[in-house]
Amino acid sequence: MHNTVPLFNWSLKDALHTLPDSFARAKLRILFVILLFSILKAIVVVIVAVFADQQLQLNRAVAGIIVYIGLLKLLLAYPQRLQLFGHVMLCLGLTMIWSNILFYVHKANIPVLQFAFMTILGSFYLLGSRTAFIYSALAVLPIAIASFIEGFYIVSDPEQLASPGYEILNVLNFITIIISHYFFHRAFTENIAEKEALNAELQQSIAAAEKLAEARQQFVSTMSHELRTPLNSVLGVTELLLEDSKDQQQKHHLEILRYSTSDLLSLINNILDINKLEANKVQLESTPVNAYELATNLCSVLQLKAREKQLSLTVECDEQLKHLVLLTDPTRIAQVLYNLVGNAIRFTEKGSVKVSLGLLNRVNDSATIAFSISDTGIGIPAHLHDEIFQPFTQASKETTRKYGGTGLGLAIVKQVLEQFNSTINLQSSIGDGSVFSFTLQLSIAQQSIAANTEVNDADRGLHLKILVAEDNEINQMVLQKQLERLQVNATVVSNGLQAYDAFIQHDFDAILLDLDMPYQDGYETIKKMRELKDPVKSQAHIIAFTASVTEQEFILKSGFNDHLYKPVNMHDLKEKLQKVNGSRNEIEV
Repeated sequence: MHNTVPLFNWSLKDALHTLPDSFARAKLRILFVILLFSILKAIVVVIVAVFADQQLQLNRAVAGIIVYIGLLKLLLAYPQRLQLFGHVMLCLGLTMIWSNILFYVHKANIPVLQFAFMTILGSFYLLGSRTAFIYSALAVLPIAIASFIEGFYIVSDPEQLASPGYEILNVLNFITIIISHYFFHRAFTENIAEKEALNAELQQSIAAAEKLAEARQQFVSTMSHELRTPLNSVLGVTELLLEDSKDQQQKHHLEILRYSTSDLLSLINNILDINKLEANKVQLESTPVNAYELATNLCSVLQLKAREKQLSLTVECDEQLKHLVLLTDPTRIAQVLYNLVGNAIRFTEKGSVKVSLGLLNRVNDSATIAFSISDTGIGIPAHLHDEIFQPFTQASKETTRKYGGTGLGLAIVKQVLEQFNSTINLQSSIGDGSVFSFTLQLSIAQQSIAANTEVNDADRGLHLKILVAEDNEINQMVLQKQLERLQVNATVVSNGLQAYDAFIQHDFDAILLDLDMPYQDGYETIKKMRELKDPVKSQAHIIAFTASVTEQEFILKSGFNDHLYKPVNMHDLKEKLQKVNGSRNEIEV
């Protein structure tokens, strides 16, 4: 498509090529036809006026020919100025209507009505409704006045064009109206056809996008499984070795390994979660948790990194909050704190990092908790306070090179807090450190901290009999070792078929069921277990064991009582099985 045409262009085809859509091309065709027929009508008037000796009509026709030829030339040279030419043609149409009534025929004859009709429709076709109403009113006004006021004219002697010019003029006017309507109707149908074609393409694009999203979701799920499964072994073995190790240097090395594994796990979670959060597919859990214990445990993992940089990492908490058990999603809160505290350590060269928890308000069964993470680091310039919360964004390229990081942490913090109906606040300036803060309104659990502590007494053991279905041999070994430490008797199988057979033949307090197994996956297995007629077995406590972080909603809908993400650490495993132990004790009582 050309943007311009030569100044002396006389080709309608070349002018049409410069216009972007069917309606614009229709307007050009309509103006072209009106001007062409106006020239033809003027020529007819000249011929008739010469033979009929009608000087007034002759003068007007000659002037019209000159004006119309000039306008036609300009229209083909500057087709983009359609609106301007539309105004000019409508003004000429009004001139014809008013001059006929005031000077020539003194009444609304057929040509006057034709010009009025063409002016009204042309104004709507060429300019749009608001301007069209003005032109329409000006076209109808002289006709209305002449109909009610006799003698509404300036020249006393009327001079209607002689026959057969008058009849030819009427026919040409009708042809002009018909062709103009045809061009506009053709543009209308072409536009509908274009829209239908675009809609068809859009439907194909939507289908392709849905297919791509499904493939992407499958890819994320697969990558989650493939990345987190080996991490499960690394983290599990590291924790077991830490408990067994007596050598301080070896413990130090294992602490480094545990921190590095946790850091890698956090990075993987961030990469996998960013898509999930943007698609609003994150569902918050409601689990009893003590905020102070959560923050303390998390900071103990990060303490090694802080010590390496000779930083002080401390947790401050209101005494009242230390004894409150809250109902919330501990995984997501830990994710927020891990990213914020990890960033604070990364961007602080000397000084301290402090995590503060405060109880702002408590009303009935609800508490408002304030979280604050402050550091003495490099600080963030004010103009970047909003930008750093965008995915893959850091304060500067120099910051990325010097301190590393993916730029995902703060974006995830912001989006996770939005799930809690909260926002992240930042106070920072260059060289003065940073303070990230947010508040959460959470429900207070009915159980007391003392009761919670009693249940969490690990030394007493759990004494459960559970079935574990896991196809990875290394993970089987790690799980068995972890469960032995918790004094849990575990029967381990390698796929869903074996799990179902063992479930039928023996009684278990709980089943730990991997979702991704050969022969029969976890979803098929739990479906068969839930369909059993035995009311005790069909209501068994079944925990989904998975490396995928994208299936949370589907897991709960499939009949699982709980889920456990890989890599599994001793704390999470113990916490899930304690629920089973507590439920069993309640039944026994």
